[in-house]
Amino acid sequence: MSKDKRYDTVKKLVTGGYIKKFSEIIDTIPKSTITRDLGMHHQTFKKVMKSPERLSFTDAFKIASFIEIDEREIMNLIYNEWLEKKAKRKK
Repeated sequence: MSKDKRYDTVKKLVTGGYIKKFSEIIDTIPKSTITRDLGMHHQTFKKVMKSPERLSFTDAFKIASFIEIDEREIMNLIYNEWLEKKAKRKK
């Protein structure tokens, strides 16, 4: 399997501090590409995007390896996404 070149773009955006939340990755890499690479059904990934805490550590670490960033960095992106959604739920 050859790696999608958009993962390199996301790596640069994450390390440069331009991407702060997990959902911002989807602005560069389509959901279909990520779900195909993870071997995940698109409906399952749609649920993960609504509730980022549903993403397993294994899948999060796979995404980190696709992007070639540290696992903690992807966890920070997921955590930032979760915080934002949590704040919106409280309103």
